[in-house]
Amino acid sequence: MMSSRVGQRWIFRSNSGWLGGDRITDLSVLTLCSALVLMGLVMLLKFTVEKVRADATVEWPTAVGTVLSAQLDELEYGAELRWFPRVSYQYTAQGRTVINTQLTPGQQPQWRDRADATRFLERYLARSRVLVYYNPANVSDAVLEPRAGGRADASCGLGIALVALGLWCLMIYDWLR
Repeated sequence: MMSSRVGQRWIFRSNSGWLGGDRITDLSVLTLCSALVLMGLVMLLKFTVEKVRADATVEWPTAVGTVLSAQLDELEYGAELRWFPRVSYQYTAQGRTVINTQLTPGQQPQWRDRADATRFLERYLARSRVLVYYNPANVSDAVLEPRAGGRADASCGLGIALVALGLWCLMIYDWLR
């Protein structure tokens, strides 16, 4: 009996799954690992798109705008509070007068500390002049700060960690077989 299996690889055995274990176990491990890797890749893709958009906004033409209003919104996230600055500004570009509220490309900035959010908002006093970066293809698309928010770096790190975790789990499972 033993002599008939000598030299055969586990993958060629008739009852083995894709990874050499039970078919149902292999399917479960492959599904879990694939889901982790796929989620990580989606987060990395989102990070890349936000980074490219943020880099593009630096090259956009500028116009001088006026801050119409600036306020701090407080929202509850479970047991903690977060503060979101809301700035409304007006600018004229390519002969059109536009009112906008977008501060940064991608998701808007937020803070867990009210003092930090207030310090950020002090830059945008009502009726003050601001430099507005606008998209020449669509003048209503504009930002005041042409760089990605702080969460973009976190999504990159989490994406890399998910891909690494998925591949690591697959290698450990294969090693334990």
